[in-house]
Amino acid sequence: MYKLARYIFIIFLFLGICTKSFGQVVRPLLRRPQNFQERVIQRPQNRGLNRIEEVREEYINQRLNMNADQGQRFWPIYRRYRQSLKEILRKKRLNNSADQPNGTDQINRELYYESELVNTRKYYTDEFLKILPPEKVSLIFKSERDFNDELLKQLTERSEGVKNNP
Repeated sequence: MYKLARYIFIIFLFLGICTKSFGQVVRPLLRRPQNFQERVIQRPQNRGLNRIEEVREEYINQRLNMNADQGQRFWPIYRRYRQSLKEILRKKRLNNSADQPNGTDQINRELYYESELVNTRKYYTDEFLKILPPEKVSLIFKSERDFNDELLKQLTERSEGVKNNP
């Protein structure tokens, strides 16, 4: 009886050691960046922004309910439109940064960027009208506003949730 208990104990001990050893994940040794700059360079740029743009496109696509031909012609133009707006807004933010001297030049550049935003929207509205009916073009801009409002709402809720759960 004593020998049987000892064998059972050895078997369970052996099984316990084996399961623990096979449960460990073997990872290759990776070179870890030494400073922040290396980590930033290795990280994919704007990973979160790309995801937001994907969700924005899905949202607008769902709202517009376009056929395949319209979608195939619409999305490249819409992406150029978004890229143009991003570039103008980036320049506008740089103009309003603390590094820029205040004065007449800054005000004139601010007005110039505002007019560029309007001109870009007018140009791409005409391009969208070549593909889609006016009701759907109007719905594009409404959908963008709704999407931005929903995005801000969710970000606000998340930040409040973080503040409430220290």
